[in-house]
Amino acid sequence: FRSTIEQYNYYSLSASGSSITNPVETNWYVNNATEDLNANGSDGVSRVRRASFIARGFYNYADRYMITATFRADGSSKFPKKTWGFFPSVALAWRMSEETWLKDVDWLDQLKLRAGWGRVGNDDVGNNAFTLTMGSSNSWFYAYPFGKNQELQAGAAVLQYVNEDGKWETNEQWNVGIDFGFWNGMLSGNIDGFIRDTKDALLYVNSPAYAGSQFPITKNVGNLRNMGIEIALDHHHKVNKFNYSIGGNISFIKNEVTALNGGSSLPGDRTMTDEGMALNTLWGYKYLGIYQSDEEAVAAFPNATGLHAGDAKYEDLNGDGKLDENDKQKIGNPFPWLTYGLNFTADFYGVDIQIFFQGVYGNQIYNAMRERLEGTGEAATLSSKMKDVWIGYSDNVRMSLLEQGVDYRQLENRNGTIPNPNGASTNFSDNSRFVESGAYFRLKNIQIGYTLPKNITQKAYIERLRFYVSASNLFTITKYSGYDPEVGTGGVDYGNYPQSRTFTFGLNLNF
Repeated sequence: FRSTIEQYNYYSLSASGSSITNPVETNWYVNNATEDLNANGSDGVSRVRRASFIARGFYNYADRYMITATFRADGSSKFPKKTWGFFPSVALAWRMSEETWLKDVDWLDQLKLRAGWGRVGNDDVGNNAFTLTMGSSNSWFYAYPFGKNQELQAGAAVLQYVNEDGKWETNEQWNVGIDFGFWNGMLSGNIDGFIRDTKDALLYVNSPAYAGSQFPITKNVGNLRNMGIEIALDHHHKVNKFNYSIGGNISFIKNEVTALNGGSSLPGDRTMTDEGMALNTLWGYKYLGIYQSDEEAVAAFPNATGLHAGDAKYEDLNGDGKLDENDKQKIGNPFPWLTYGLNFTADFYGVDIQIFFQGVYGNQIYNAMRERLEGTGEAATLSSKMKDVWIGYSDNVRMSLLEQGVDYRQLENRNGTIPNPNGASTNFSDNSRFVESGAYFRLKNIQIGYTLPKNITQKAYIERLRFYVSASNLFTITKYSGYDPEVGTGGVDYGNYPQSRTFTFGLNLNF
């Protein structure tokens, strides 16, 4: 049995200014600034407290049958009304390789069956996510106009109403597995199957504007399920002076929202969360191409206005002849159904090498950055891919160009894959044109080293001297056109900064 108590206190203070007359290190103070001096500094304070009580019991019979039971109670100040959460767990194991009918099998190192069930809690939300707070200052957020000149006076206001009944998010998991090893460690591994249910999930919810909340509120809004299989294998071997090992892991996982409180979906930025779908499913119109004529556009959406040749063509999902929110649908899943990794290590006469690959497959990314790079040029410098924009002319314009001796066919690009950026307002609505595969294969790390022989280093009273060079993110194989396919579970890339490619040189020295 043990207990833990944590308390985190935060205090911040800020002020600003610029243009120090004599900018030497001894003058690096805000009160020496001569321009842009913010005389009204700001500060803030917050505190988080947690208390946990944990009890654990373990029983082992004949080194074959094992059971472990745990119970913990956690309290968090982030939940004012429902402070405590209670989380039990139990695990069973049967070491079959210790049974008399398997103990004498020479090629079997270990064989163990496992099963378990347990719950853990999550309070990873803002410090005041479930506490109504007031703001007060003379900024435009809170100030009120008074007097003949309508000067702003300091006031107070609620910027965000909250759900005060927030409670712990609970993660419940069932798992069964098998651990095995053969031929004196030459081959080992494990296989696990699991079902992980997240209950009372803590998610952001947009409240109606008339409710008076400027920002999304946090609520326990539903249940999520992750289920899958994980497999890991390791091979170790030695051939004379050459030692090596190869290890790999692979996971097949499905994510699904199994329940939402109230049954209402949760729309997000280019995403939708609803029962039966993955969390933050990519949501928008299904892109079908580009209208090649005005007549084609009118025939597709007779009730719409402003559609012309060169505009984006979308699926009319409900067949009502108009494009609206009812025509949006699932256009991608941000969760890969396959993740994998591969390790390789080896050493030979003092030279050693370590390599780690990783990758995912089956997920999609909404490349929101392309909306600007393939737009009008007002929001960002355009991509070189804009050379593939659709260009076409009406019959009247074609005739006029021919009369001027201009071959319009040299100017048109009716096979272009990018809709007219100055066309209909729907050309850059959330749609599947910006959805790309998020699959990748990456060399995450590689390190090569050399250790000097001991008969050399010991003469200098050095126990071990090793030189090495390493590199991270050396190469990535992917079809994704953005900076980096690792954009997180949100699945929307707003210009995610790429992971740096780094090179390191060093030495390890032991005396």
